[in-house]
Amino acid sequence: MSLESLLKPVQWLDEKVLKLYTQQTAAWEEKGRSKYSLAHLYNLTAAAANCFFMTLSGSDTYFLTGTGLLAAQSLDFARNVHGPLYENDAVQEGIIKPPVSMEITKKISAAARLPMMATGIAFMIRGMISFAHYIKEKEPQYFIEALYQCSFGYALIGTASSIYVKDNDPKLLQKKTSEEKLQETDVLEERI
Repeated sequence: MSLESLLKPVQWLDEKVLKLYTQQTAAWEEKGRSKYSLAHLYNLTAAAANCFFMTLSGSDTYFLTGTGLLAAQSLDFARNVHGPLYENDAVQEGIIKPPVSMEITKKISAAARLPMMATGIAFMIRGMISFAHYIKEKEPQYFIEALYQCSFGYALIGTASSIYVKDNDPKLLQKKTSEEKLQETDVLEERI
């Protein structure tokens, strides 16, 4: 088994998630807004959740984890701010090239977005389970754990969402699904 065959399902899932965010971004842009403003909403709320997580934690490990995520969120914020500068016609026609740091950040973000999303969802689920334990057993420790897990989980999800919004690909919306292809073949067979 090759690495490429192992990564194929991951790439497929990443494309499906990207397609969902592309649809959301297209709806946002139809209202005359920039995709970067939507990315800012996700990133800033994620940074707020991360800061909440960092202030809750009494542990150095939690604080260091939150600081690392805050650094990633800062890079994403910079990409939100500087991204519109490099989307004009001169850049798209190849006359002006974006800085190398912007391209590197884009590649790293593309590789990190799905793992961040999956980890964030896992933390949110764990937080909901801890909250259910709190409701059942009335132990304050479960409530604190639920706050840790949900705030860190949303911080990861929000940051990944910001990346997905910026990386949206309108070509994905033009691709036909396998169901549409099957329907087209059925129609062609009926005509023949």
